[in-house]
Amino acid sequence: MDYLSLNLTSTLAGLTVVLFVMFIRLHWPFRFQYMANLYKRRAEVRLRWLDASYRKNRSRAVAMLDKSTHEIMTGNYELAEKFIVQGIHVCKDQPSLFNQAMIHYLFYNLAIVYYSSGRYSEALEVAFRIYQRDQGMTDSLALIACSHARLGEVESAWEAYQLIATKRSAREWKLFCLAEIEAAKGNYERALTHLRQLMGKSSPSFLHLNRSELEKRLEEWQKASTQAG
Repeated sequence: MDYLSLNLTSTLAGLTVVLFVMFIRLHWPFRFQYMANLYKRRAEVRLRWLDASYRKNRSRAVAMLDKSTHEIMTGNYELAEKFIVQGIHVCKDQPSLFNQAMIHYLFYNLAIVYYSSGRYSEALEVAFRIYQRDQGMTDSLALIACSHARLGEVESAWEAYQLIATKRSAREWKLFCLAEIEAAKGNYERALTHLRQLMGKSSPSFLHLNRSELEKRLEEWQKASTQAG
């Protein structure tokens, strides 16, 4: 019995070590993202950590993901798309389980680039494919709603919005989507109310819509509201 007990203990200890090493190896490339997430409302610090990820992870897919996010946050959409394409090529050339997961997030960044560049049909197509693969990804669903709204497809935008309306984690996206939907309806004052509520926060904590993009919407809808009046 003593021998059997010792053997079981050794087996469990060995298994624990193996699982721990696997956990560290899986999460280690994301260490810069985890650090960046500690500073959700300090964009300059997040940008430094994302740039550090690119410099340290070099040619890995996670480096391309974080560098593209960095460029999206600073409004360099053409450069962001370049890094996304590089990351997708890495994932396809090295089809590991890790890269199969990474390509999902690279395509999400691509949808953001399309949306922020005014290519709403392309953003909608990519975001929809992402959501088909992972229906728990609220951000892609928000992009679907916002892209439909920008295309004037209000009913489809509202249907997508209702799917995220109950999710607490999507509060900022919900405000932005409501603003887009109201603007698509021609209710610019309501759209501006939602947008100002979002911009009134000390600093929106979601990564992919920087303040300059929100200010563009503000200017656009203020002008449209004046013309409508």
